[in-house]
This record gives sequence, C-alpha cells and structure tokens, in this order.
Amino acid sequence: MNNQILSARLTLTKVALPDWELIRSIYSNPTLMEHIGATMSDEDIRRNFEKELAPWSLESNHWLTWIIHETDSGSDVGLISICTRNRETLTAEVGFIILDGFKGKGYATESIRRVFDFAVDTFGFKKFTAVCSEEHAASRRVLEKAGMKLDKIVPESTEIAGKMVNDCFYTLEK
Repeated sequence: MNNQILSARLTLTKVALPDWELIRSIYSNPTLMEHIGATMSDEDIRRNFEKELAPWSLESNHWLTWIIHETDSGSDVGLISICTRNRETLTAEVGFIILDGFKGKGYATESIRRVFDFAVDTFGFKKFTAVCSEEHAASRRVLEKAGMKLDKIVPESTEIAGKMVNDCFYTLEK
C-alpha cells in the first residue's frame, strides 16, 4: 500500500513513529477534542498510536491514519483516518482533526475527498460513514462539502465533557 497520498495542496503520509509528538499533542488538547470527546492520557494515546502503526487491511480493527501536511510549507495540518465498519458491504468510517491554525482553508474537505478516492481505488470501499456532534457546525459543513448526506440525528447519543450531545450520522455511496 502506498504510504503517501497527494492532492492539489496537501500531502498525506501514513502515521509513523516520528509522528508521536503530534499525535500526543492532538489527543491531549482540550480545544481540539472539544467536539470529539475527552482528552486522553499519554498511556491511552500511546496504545492507540501503536495500533495505528501496524500494517492495515480491510480485516483490521484499528484506524488507518494519515498525517495531513501542506505540500508547499511541509507544515502539519492535522490527521485523517478510515476504519472498516462493514466488510460485507465494504463500508468505512472517516474521521479527521484539523489543527487550529489551518481551519477554514478547505484542507479537511480536500483531504476527505482524496482519501475517499484512494480508499475506493485501493480497497474497493463502496460506502463511507461519518459521525459528528450536531453542534459542530464546521465539521458538518466539511462532510457535506465532501459529498456526504445527513442520514439521521440521534438525540443525546454521546457524552462529551459531561454533557450529552446529539450525533449526526452521514453517509456517501461511491
């Protein structure tokens, strides 16, 4: 599998050992985790990170994660991941986190579209899903710009920072 995906402005590289500090800084940052869930301990982050370093296939239970970089500057923009959710219907879930200094530039949408194309061409995925909190308007816009459709909103589905939030479930069929 190719460890690098290119788009017009971005280079996505499969997560690797040198990415530890970036991954740790993302999952321990309360601002970045505000709409996702609780910040994680270094131990929990390390455990997930080690899983993501392992080879990935359709049968894997862990996420396939890429670090998003601006191609011109080489700056870290964030991360994007997919995980197989249904092997029979070839369905993958997508998730992403964009660092504060890079939000609002269209990088999340560009990354998602490129990862969808890659996942279809490389693994044969036919359907993609995503979940985000109803109050996270920016993520909802990104998913919709990437072509995903809102299927349903489930009230009080997830607890984030001690508060139950509504979850929006999105899909895209290729």
